[in-house]
Amino acid sequence: MGGESNFLFRFDSTSPHRLTYVPRAEWLLDEMKSWKQEDITQLLDIAESSLRACAANLNLPVAVLRKDRAVGVYPYDRSKIHREQLEETVLVVQNTVERSVVGTRLPFCAFNGGNDVFVDIGDKSWGVRACQRYFGGIERSHTLHVGDQFLSAGANDFKARLASTTAWIASPSETVQLLDELEELQKAEKNRN
Repeated sequence: MGGESNFLFRFDSTSPHRLTYVPRAEWLLDEMKSWKQEDITQLLDIAESSLRACAANLNLPVAVLRKDRAVGVYPYDRSKIHREQLEETVLVVQNTVERSVVGTRLPFCAFNGGNDVFVDIGDKSWGVRACQRYFGGIERSHTLHVGDQFLSAGANDFKARLASTTAWIASPSETVQLLDELEELQKAEKNRN
């Protein structure tokens, strides 16, 4: 699941990139199907305007990228944007969108991606719930979301807690360690039975 809750890929060993796009119609939750395109466009217009204003006010060397269900800013080159600038941008954009009429009726997520800021339609709770349904109706008590953003202003992983148990990690190696520990627990459980 990517873009918080906006696109899904599945493993495909025959694909050059080992992934195949899953059409939205196959995994969208009923509530997500009711989101109106004009609301999506309006919310992204407000977010884009706010991102552009932040970039100008903070003198950020960024480009704007508009997608069908997201908008964000990223550096022109490989330069690093200061964390404080990213966090300020997230706070301003989130507040601006939340105060809009459309921001009260359509879920969204504004977050700091480490060297960019994006606003996506929906959030990780919607993405986790969509995956739970897509994979056969997995219950939240049998779901583990692994994420690294729980404390910053743009804590895009935080909302996953509404749909599943979560594990907070700081690096890919911690994810591997977590999976190894889960495998050991499963083996121990199997040996007890």
